[in-house]
Amino acid sequence: MLPKISQRISQDPSAMDELLALSNNEQVISFAAGYPAKELFPKEQLEKAFVHRSHNSDLNLYQYASVDGYAPLRKKIAELVSRTGVSDIDENNLFLTQGAQQGISLLADLFLDIGDGVVVEGPSYIGALQAFESRKPTFYEMQMQSDGPDFDQLEKIVSSHPVKLVYTIPTFQNPTGVCMSVAKRKRIVKLAQKYNFLIIEDDPYRDLRYRGQDLPTIKSFDQTGNVVLLGSFSKILSPALRVGWMVAEPQFLQLVNGLRSATDFQPSNVVLQMIDQYLEENDLEEHINQIREVYGQRNEVMQSALAQYLPQDCSFSKPDGGFFIWVTLPQNMSAKSLLTDNSPVTFIESSQLYETSHQANQMRLNFTGVSEQQIKTGCKLLAKQIKNIRLALTA
Repeated sequence: MLPKISQRISQDPSAMDELLALSNNEQVISFAAGYPAKELFPKEQLEKAFVHRSHNSDLNLYQYASVDGYAPLRKKIAELVSRTGVSDIDENNLFLTQGAQQGISLLADLFLDIGDGVVVEGPSYIGALQAFESRKPTFYEMQMQSDGPDFDQLEKIVSSHPVKLVYTIPTFQNPTGVCMSVAKRKRIVKLAQKYNFLIIEDDPYRDLRYRGQDLPTIKSFDQTGNVVLLGSFSKILSPALRVGWMVAEPQFLQLVNGLRSATDFQPSNVVLQMIDQYLEENDLEEHINQIREVYGQRNEVMQSALAQYLPQDCSFSKPDGGFFIWVTLPQNMSAKSLLTDNSPVTFIESSQLYETSHQANQMRLNFTGVSEQQIKTGCKLLAKQIKNIRLALTA
């Protein structure tokens, strides 16, 4: 008989597992997962890069390597990050992770003891919530507004409670699609300096802007090391590569390096060199522009379909980029009630995305991993379900 598992570990089904189950049901139209469009993966170019690097490298390609990750690739990513306004950055400010998710988990391990304060957006990314939940912190929630989180609310929290971490997705937030204003990006840095907390800036969608002008990262305003920036190749190359990065000061990354040595020891040197070769042979910006064109059109199609079919007492976000549109139902309607066994459309309902308030009348729709025809059909079917539930509630 096995010993009792740690009290930190939940025995309930994982919300992420439920998300993947909704997304992988081929019998329905799935707006559930944040999947990129597989037809846009640069498959041939990645395969060519792997073959080239394998044929032209010595056996050290397959040997143990740096815990921080392959230095030439870190240097290339540092150059990309410098374009977001982060100054005085080189490969020593970069730490490569197995996706940005590992970065979140490492930071949670590094800072959180049981009961420590963590502030998250309401709603927020389910993977981050799970990473924090396993450390048993005290959660506080800041509500989302049209230009980012409510920082008046944040200041009340951090001035009244000890908080170690504030987690934010400033650019095309998951799940709402909201983009934080420059004024708020500057303000949160000042709050972090004043109240001594670390900002985790999770920024996987910043390259996927379809309208408007790019905004500087929160990290670009950081003068005291209170911001750690996370990025990823998952949304712009392929999620299966499992390569992300952490941007911070070298002395901070030394702490992360030591923690990582006790877990998976290092990222895959083979995959990192494959990506490095891809970047040498291909124009990443050209590839991203192709993605933007397709996703931008799908975003417009979903917004148009929702405007056409949704009842007037529903509303939805109109993001300028990213992966998601956020739908708000009437206050007395639970989005989860639409996810029955015979639902023709799946999505992520909101109660599990609000860590403390568990608001139930909203849903996240993904538009990147489905075709334009699926978007039109799915939105029409979803609207029909909503109307049927609304009639049942008023009967």
